[in-house]
Amino acid sequence: MRNIIGAFGTLIMLLIYFFSCISVGNAGIAVAAAKEFKAEVVAEIENSNFNPKVIEGCIRQAENAGYQLQVTSCMYDERYNMQSAEVVLTYSYTIPLLGISETRTTRGIAR
Repeated sequence: MRNIIGAFGTLIMLLIYFFSCISVGNAGIAVAAAKEFKAEVVAEIENSNFNPKVIEGCIRQAENAGYQLQVTSCMYDERYNMQSAEVVLTYSYTIPLLGISETRTTRGIAR
């Protein structure tokens, strides 16, 4: 009887460990997807030469993907007409089994 209780206790601990590892892995995948999305937005803005319609399309695309995107344009050299834009992507970071739910941001600059 003592061995059966020990075996079930070990099995329960292994299942908790297994599901917590899966939750942490899924959270890592979500972070990587958000950063990849941000990099794609930066590249798209740069390739479009800071076209406002492209920026609006990127913001709509981010909303459809469950992100919040802010693009702040600025001109850092008016003489040579050099523009840049700060791209701020806000995403949610959750690990349900451990009760972790945060809002995080990742930033990039389009030049």
